[in-house]
Amino acid sequence: MANRAGLQGAELMFLPVDNSKTKSELPPGCTFAESDWHILSSFWHPVEYAHEVGEKPVRARLLDVDLVLYRTPQGVAVARDICPHRGTRISSGWMADGQIVCPMHGLHFDHGGQCTKIPSMTDPTAKIPPKLRLLTVLSEERYGIIWVCLNGEPIWPIPEWPGLSNAAWKTVYLPKDTWNAAASRHVENFNDVAHFPWVHAESFGSATAVPIPQYTVDHAEFGLRFSYPYPNGANYYPDGVEGAERNVVYSYELTYPFSTVIIIDPEGSDYVQYLADTVCPVSARETRIFQLLTDTTGNPDGEYWKKFQMLINDEDKSMVEEQRPEDLPLDLTEEIHVPCDRLSLEYRRALAKRFGLGAPIAS
Repeated sequence: MANRAGLQGAELMFLPVDNSKTKSELPPGCTFAESDWHILSSFWHPVEYAHEVGEKPVRARLLDVDLVLYRTPQGVAVARDICPHRGTRISSGWMADGQIVCPMHGLHFDHGGQCTKIPSMTDPTAKIPPKLRLLTVLSEERYGIIWVCLNGEPIWPIPEWPGLSNAAWKTVYLPKDTWNAAASRHVENFNDVAHFPWVHAESFGSATAVPIPQYTVDHAEFGLRFSYPYPNGANYYPDGVEGAERNVVYSYELTYPFSTVIIIDPEGSDYVQYLADTVCPVSARETRIFQLLTDTTGNPDGEYWKKFQMLINDEDKSMVEEQRPEDLPLDLTEEIHVPCDRLSLEYRRALAKRFGLGAPIAS
């Protein structure tokens, strides 16, 4: 009798005859610790902009799980990217009559994942087994983003983003990007204020590195919140206030585990901008970035803000991708902390103590 533990990581021609009874819930080649994967699979994560799902199926990957998104008359459906008949990636198929069609044998699947048609069957009235269905996953569309919870029982809500919930205001969807970094490292960088004058000298960072004033991190229902006044090294807000520089108040709202909205309030006018950042942990060290913004004009200049935010992201990207260790240390003794790291410390504590991420490795 084969020892299953001894087969971990092995390449096999045949799966064991008892595979359906003994296989792990973890995806093949999972890059996460088992306990972390189960916890993260209980959160909502963004996987695609809704407007990107059109006439053809779209591939996505979340927590090492391959997904397919397809649009039907009932909306966007999300399923594991595998046909239950012979394991073909169904995302290589197409849409017909509001259903997704497998490219290998032409099986049709409806919005709920149920197979409705098997072209090879001679009797068109024969009953199709209910178990012949795609493995659909829980999904929801909000803010023009498709969110997914892999285990079907979310332990935390989708973020509530002020400003971006206003249907009367135009939303600017920034181009997606992939960072070769952990999602948690990206989140810490996005919520870090001390790097502005050093990393963002070409975009908005002040030319003078000023000490970071004391700020308080508040625990809210959604996660963490703090505000920070900063002397922007540039003035690019469309509110008619002149000057080469601008004092701005940045208010951050971080929703666990990987979503943040910044409420940007330049002094001297009633203008406010809302910039949201949410990321998909494709794998433990690959992250898909989604960002969207709006402002109180109701009609922000999309091309201008896309170009500007992409400049900022490019300044950050290489820094984050080269951080070591690549995994976020939840043992707070692993890195040295300074006073401006208040948000980072509270974030790491919450991931570990509130949700159980980074559990000790059994010896």
